[in-house]
Amino acid sequence: MTQISNVTLPLALIAAFGFGSIGVAQRLLAETPAVPGPTLAEATAKIDKVQFLTSLAKIESDIKLGMLFLHDGLDDQIGVHLAAPRAETIPAIAETLQSLGLDDFEARFADLEAASGEDAMKAAYKKATRELSKARLKVRPTAKEKFESIAAQLRAAAALINPDGPTEVADFQDTWGMVMVARDQIDLFARGKDSTLLGRTPDPALITGAQEMGALVDNVLIDLPDPAIPVPMTFDPALITTVIEELVGLAG
Repeated sequence: MTQISNVTLPLALIAAFGFGSIGVAQRLLAETPAVPGPTLAEATAKIDKVQFLTSLAKIESDIKLGMLFLHDGLDDQIGVHLAAPRAETIPAIAETLQSLGLDDFEARFADLEAASGEDAMKAAYKKATRELSKARLKVRPTAKEKFESIAAQLRAAAALINPDGPTEVADFQDTWGMVMVARDQIDLFARGKDSTLLGRTPDPALITGAQEMGALVDNVLIDLPDPAIPVPMTFDPALITTVIEELVGLAG
């Protein structure tokens, strides 16, 4: 297959009272009792981090595929994948994004959809991936939660594969994208470069395990056909489920 190289809450605005009324506004603010709202820590505590991280990975998978097809010049495939986050995944996590103060999240992906021309699309892609990083930093997963989310990504990828015959093109492309994103995440963890983790210092045994997982996922990627080939593909999902079992074992 073709080897692909891997890639706030806004402040509340005070309406102007007009010239000479600044003191009045300040006094009103001072006299109005504050209404306590949930802190970021409280909002994060209520979030299913594994599910949220898995959704973010699906979004990353879609835009990674879109940019891959941009690189390959497959114009008919680009828009399908770049539109998928807003059409499929972002609505399902909209409340979580709002609770985390990520009010500009969807807009970054709308910008990527609307971008025209390779340079503009690459610039919009960088902004979108930064927004994904910001979302991951907000929830601060533990090493266990990160492993569980990667396993969930791979389960979703394996579920798309038809074990009895060829897998349709769209499903196979999604499988490829999700496996690639999982590989990127395992690699960051194994190199101690995952800045989103709570604590930032995983057990050395987990790092060693992640390094072994990276090698297993590399074997999967070697066997995965090129996602740009526009015909149904035959692939054994057992290759992916083996990695899932190992990840679950690491997560404990």
